Amino acid sequence: MSFDLLRPSLFAAVLIALGGYIYVYRPLETTVADRYAQLDASRATLVRSLELARRIPALARERTALEGRFARVHVRDRQAAMVERFLRAVAEIAARDGVAVESVASDAPPTYTAARTVRGAPFDELPLDLTLRGHYRDVIHAIREVNDGDVAARITLASLRDADRRPGERPQLNAAFHVRLLQEADESTTNDTRPH
Repeated sequence: MSFDLLRPSLFAAVLIALGGYIYVYRPLETTVADRYAQLDASRATLVRSLELARRIPALARERTALEGRFARVHVRDRQAAMVERFLRAVAEIAARDGVAVESVASDAPPTYTAARTVRGAPFDELPLDLTLRGHYRDVIHAIREVNDGDVAARITLASLRDADRRPGERPQLNAAFHVRLLQEADESTTNDTRPH
């Protein structure tokens, strides 16, 4: 009986190749796949960062425009508090009555008017445009509540039109109002502008 060395050596070579595949090649393949996944995630993050970097100048311009509008509305701390109180009241009433506030804007500077009812007591007026969307009854109810609120205001109807009808909804309307918030002027605003 002779011992054939070729078969055991082939078997050993196959075991070594299989062990190398299992213990060396397969973990390296997994590591490489993980590395590619990390590179893809890094590339996606970089692409998002570059897109954001391209939008930064536009966002900066928009922020400057918004700050300009904000500065026109919030002329003084007293007026800022008055506008905030008014906007909070509008938001609460709109939420309670199921009305959407489509827009609030102020492009006009604050004005000074002499009061007709109280002699010698001028008022600062802060003009705002307010647009509400909802069912007719709800919009009327909401604007009456706003008018009866704790912020003195003159509210006039600017326009009334049908809103775009959404599928499955009852007809709605958009109602635009001119609002002039009234506040008793302090001495610093009336010294130079009060008529003599």
